[in-house]
Amino acid sequence: MNVHKITLIAILTAAAIVLAIVESFIPSIGIPGVRLGLANILILITLYELGILEAIFVNLCRVILASFIRGTFLSMGFLMSFTGAFLSLGVMILFYLFIKQFSVLGVSVIGSIFHVIGQIIVAIFYLGTPYVIFYLPFIAIFAIITGVIVGIVSRIIIKSGVIKKQREKYNF
Repeated sequence: MNVHKITLIAILTAAAIVLAIVESFIPSIGIPGVRLGLANILILITLYELGILEAIFVNLCRVILASFIRGTFLSMGFLMSFTGAFLSLGVMILFYLFIKQFSVLGVSVIGSIFHVIGQIIVAIFYLGTPYVIFYLPFIAIFAIITGVIVGIVSRIIIKSGVIKKQREKYNF
């Protein structure tokens, strides 16, 4: 791996961490725990422009480092974030690889939905009650909306070719 690719991955990781931290200061929109998921813009860009391993790396660093900065590492919030982030990314990778009919927007929405499913699974185990599942339809509606927003922004950035130009310029 050349130094230019490493630098680009570091920049994408740092930007994802910053977005995650900034977003934690934005109040929830009516339903507790609902966030915009702005850091997922960087995850989608990394997945589509650099690849699967790079997206996994950026996602892992974002979740862990942002939780350290916020002081939530290994808390319930961290477990929900970690599970949601990796279930989401796993499903996004599957759709990215095998279901070509899905655009960046579609992959973003499906990822957003699976993110909240992952969070609900953790909440069910953590709280010891299956009734948390009744919360899912409400947050799924917001997940679709935020998934569309993240997908549109990601698509615009990917189509701008800014990352592709860097890859071509520095041959990675």
